[in-house]
Amino acid sequence: MSGRTRPEAEQAEDTRPQAVLATADGVMPGDQSLVSSQRLEEELSGHLPALAELPARGHHATLRGRAIAMLAELPAELTSYGWRLVDRPGADHRRAVQLLRADVDTLADVRGARAEDGGDDQPAELVLHLLGPVSLAAKLALPGGEKLLVDHGARRDLADSLAAGAAEHLAHVRRSCAPAALRVVLLEPDHQRVRTGSVPTVSGYRTIRALPRDETRRMIGVVVESLRAAGADEVLLDLGEAPLLEHVEDHRAPTGTRVDGFGLPVPALTTGDWERVAGLVEEGTRFHAGLLRSVPRSMQETPQVSVLARRLSEPWQALGMPSSSLAALSVTPLASAARDQLAAVSETDALRLVSRTRNAAEALTDQMTA
Repeated sequence: MSGRTRPEAEQAEDTRPQAVLATADGVMPGDQSLVSSQRLEEELSGHLPALAELPARGHHATLRGRAIAMLAELPAELTSYGWRLVDRPGADHRRAVQLLRADVDTLADVRGARAEDGGDDQPAELVLHLLGPVSLAAKLALPGGEKLLVDHGARRDLADSLAAGAAEHLAHVRRSCAPAALRVVLLEPDHQRVRTGSVPTVSGYRTIRALPRDETRRMIGVVVESLRAAGADEVLLDLGEAPLLEHVEDHRAPTGTRVDGFGLPVPALTTGDWERVAGLVEEGTRFHAGLLRSVPRSMQETPQVSVLARRLSEPWQALGMPSSSLAALSVTPLASAARDQLAAVSETDALRLVSRTRNAAEALTDQMTA
């Protein structure tokens, strides 16, 4: 890469904190919210703790269940084929709302206790993982049973409802947990399938017509704008793949709604992907980098700290990027496509992955300051 001396790029780099920070993927095994919150806060002290998500408690406690809980005036219930919209809130909807609110309140209690014990000198930042509207539309059904994705008006209403509900969720988090900064990762694992018309109907006999680019941009933009208005300090869009030119044009353009950056599945990146990432970093874009493709079968198969750190530092050096610009990347154990795998491992192994990722972030910081 060449031409890395643009004044605006240097200014963007100068204002970044000169450290690579680690965070968690959010998903934790087991069903004890208090224990998971305590462990993540301890492991990521000085870094970026995340609100724990415990899918072992059932569909109400998954990423999708949390999104359902946030929907404003769009209640849903569980059926044999998943969640569907209904006329009025029932037991399933109330359960999802209850679990989400309880998880936030539990984290607030944990942070309060740590502050009283002197465990935290200052409020910690916090990462929230939210399912985006495009992927939610691909998973949620209309009252009649077909996926909401088939209905233009329903898609618009869903995005507006999620935007309003996510804003209320952020307000609750800010009141309860008082984070020093609030970073939101908006996950869109089905974005590519929706854009290419690869999402099957409920029957499975055909696929749903591809959504046009301007509509997916609008759906995501409505939620991002709401998150900004609710006080999110940073919003990153994780599409499950390296950002393409289309994604950059849609969500990092000088005009319109902009995210701060993108998710990054590090093991899947090509040389061309790294070149695009480097150019975006020069322009002030931030990244949420998943270091592993999947959960290792055993901790003995997990790459050592030095190997994990080199997965970022080597391509960076090969492109001639200054080591200081690595601060534009926060690191997390897994690429987002594999985050659900953490629900099936032991708590010890899940925390070891977080710890090793944290150590890799600190090794990268040492390289930056050497």
